[in-house]
Amino acid sequence: MSPTVAFVFPGQGSQFPGMGYEMERWGRRADALGSRAEDVTGLPVRALMKRADTSALADPEVAQVLVLTWSLAALEQLRGHGWRPAVVAGHSLGEYTALVACGCIDQETALSLVARRGRAMAAAAAARSGAMAAVVGLAPQRVQGLCHAASVDGEVAVVANWNSPRQVVVAGSRTAIEGVVAAARAAGALRARLLPVGGAYHSPLMDSAHQRLTEHLADVALAPPAVPFVSSTTGLRVTDVEAYRQDLLAQIVSPVRWRDVMRTLADCGVDTYVEAGPGRVLHGLAREMARTAQHLTTGDALRRTPSPPGPVNARSAVPPSSKEQ
Repeated sequence: MSPTVAFVFPGQGSQFPGMGYEMERWGRRADALGSRAEDVTGLPVRALMKRADTSALADPEVAQVLVLTWSLAALEQLRGHGWRPAVVAGHSLGEYTALVACGCIDQETALSLVARRGRAMAAAAAARSGAMAAVVGLAPQRVQGLCHAASVDGEVAVVANWNSPRQVVVAGSRTAIEGVVAAARAAGALRARLLPVGGAYHSPLMDSAHQRLTEHLADVALAPPAVPFVSSTTGLRVTDVEAYRQDLLAQIVSPVRWRDVMRTLADCGVDTYVEAGPGRVLHGLAREMARTAQHLTTGDALRRTPSPPGPVNARSAVPPSSKEQ
């Protein structure tokens, strides 16, 4: 039986120093894409991919453009190698690569939007500094309760990423997030630690970025997805691309519902996950929630000969009204 393949695209946090050297090995097409990214965004993308250190890569304007460019190059390589996804999804920023993969927007539009998105989020972080932390090993609803308890006296703490049944990321005011980390450790979390990021993403502290991007997204033409596409803002199949426009905008201040994305992909019959992007951030989450499936990084997939793709499960080809957006 042919596999049902999902391409999943990671977001900010998957970047790493020297990430450009792997992309460089993909040859002229990847280099041309790096050049195009420089023309669209005004950033020295190829140099940053090779030389930027961890501190420089924490800047959302830099990180988001680099991750997108790398992921777009990976998408081209996978297609050239014969891989064809039956369904696509992206984690936060990764949703822009997913939009390209399913034909909703082209590469230049994605690069332009993500450059604006990164600048807007950097400005929001400078105006309202905050923090993020990962909590592993506590029930997600328990962590949400800790956020509510820490949100006092003008402080803000919210769940930013519902990543899996055992991992959530929280974001908000630094004092509140430090309080959540301490409370999670006291409650027996396996791990609770601050993340080296430049702002409180997917939280109310990003509201000014949300406002700045509204006018840009309003003017972008979105084609209906040619391949089934799952939104990380809702965790559901996108059936109305114009309604989804608001979800794409809302993701800046709304939590990433990755565990719901994984449930929807499972309902689609996915049995092979290819992480088309730098690193393996989504690899571990997918292995946790889909234990019997095959999980491949971009490098893994490029070393294999793909089988003809299987279809999306008919049960979810036309989702019930309760799952439509």
